[in-house]
Amino acid sequence: QAAAGGGRAALRACGVHNVCRLLSRRAHGFYARDAGVAHRKNLGLLRRIMCQESTKFKNVWTTHSASPIAYERGRIYMDNYQCCITSIAQQPRLIYQKSKCAKSEKIEDALLLECPLGEMLPNPSDYKASLIVLTVQNWLLRLSADSGEVLEKVYLAGSCCKFFRYLSWDTPQEVMIVKSAQNKLPAAARQAGIQQTVLFYLAVFQVLPLSFIGMLEINKKIFGNSVTDVAVSNGILIVMYSMGLVRLYNFKAILDQFMEQPYDLGQEFNWNGQVGVVGKYPFGLPCNIKITDTPPLLFEASSLENAFQIGGYPWHYIITPNKKKHKGVFHICSLKDNALAKNGIQDMKCCSLEPDWIYFHPDMSGRIIHVGPNLIK
Repeated sequence: QAAAGGGRAALRACGVHNVCRLLSRRAHGFYARDAGVAHRKNLGLLRRIMCQESTKFKNVWTTHSASPIAYERGRIYMDNYQCCITSIAQQPRLIYQKSKCAKSEKIEDALLLECPLGEMLPNPSDYKASLIVLTVQNWLLRLSADSGEVLEKVYLAGSCCKFFRYLSWDTPQEVMIVKSAQNKLPAAARQAGIQQTVLFYLAVFQVLPLSFIGMLEINKKIFGNSVTDVAVSNGILIVMYSMGLVRLYNFKAILDQFMEQPYDLGQEFNWNGQVGVVGKYPFGLPCNIKITDTPPLLFEASSLENAFQIGGYPWHYIITPNKKKHKGVFHICSLKDNALAKNGIQDMKCCSLEPDWIYFHPDMSGRIIHVGPNLIK
C-alpha cells in the first residue's frame, strides 16, 4: 500500500505541470468524485495555460460603444442588443445586426435560454439557444440567439401593472421571474391622500417551452409598510425592508396556496368583466395569485444595506451587522440556529475607496471568497 501510495504521489508530481496529461485525466473522469472538482480543475488548466512565462498575448480586436455592452456565453451584445458578435472565433465576427429600433422597443433586460437536456420540446427552434428580452413597452420577446428573429412574443401589462423592468431566474434555465418597477403614485395623488398599497408585481414563467405560471402582487397590507425591494431565488421569496431587515418565504408554497385559477398563454379569460387572451395585447396577463394573508415566515435576519447570502453545506448565511460602524465586516452564521461559524467573523480592515466583498464560491463546494482592494482570501 505504501508503494502504491508513493507511486500515485509520483504520478501526481510528474503530471502536475503537464496540461495534456491533465486533459486526458479529465476525459477519463478522474475529477468527478466531488461537486465542483471538475470546475476547479478546468480553472486550474486555464490558469496554467494563461500564466506560462512563454505565453504572449496580442490584441486581436477592439470596439467602442456609447451604450452598455452585454456578454452572454460567447456572445457580445451591443447597441441595446441590436448587434450580436461572437467572441469564440479566433477573431470576433458579426452574427447579426438588426435595424435600429424605436425608443418604444428599447430593451430593458435580457436572459439567455439554453435547451434543457433530455426533454422533448414542441418546436425545432426550441433546441437552439435563444434570448429572452423585456422591452420598455412591456413585451416579453424570445429571440433566436443566432439571427435575432422573434420566435415568441408575450404582452405582459394588463390593467394592473404598466412597468415591467427586470428579468431574473428563480431556478436557472427552468423558472423565470419578470419584476415590475416599484409602483409610485403621482405627486398629485399623494397630496390628495390616496394610498398606494401594491409595491411590485411578479410574473412567473416556465421556460422552454415558454408557459405562464402566474402573476402576484407584493402588497404593503400583507408584507408591511417599509418594504423596499423583493427578489425570488431557488424557490425563496426574499423581501427587503428599509431598516435592513430581510425576510424569506417559501415561494412555491405561496403559488400553491394563493393561486385563484391557472391560465395558459393564448387562453381566453374573463377578468373583472373584460374578456381577453392571456399574453395578447391589450389585456396582457391576469393577476391570478392573490395573497390574502401573511405567508409563514421561513427566516429573517437584520443586515446593513440588506446584504444577505445563503450557501455552503450545511447551510450558512453571510450578513453585515446592521450598524454603519460594521461596514466591511462579515458574519458567517448557521441557518439552522444562527450560531456564528468557527472563524465566522471576516474583516480585512482595509482603508480604501474600493469596498471589499464576499460570496460563496459558485462551484457549490462550501468555500467562501473574500476579495479586498489588494488581497483575496
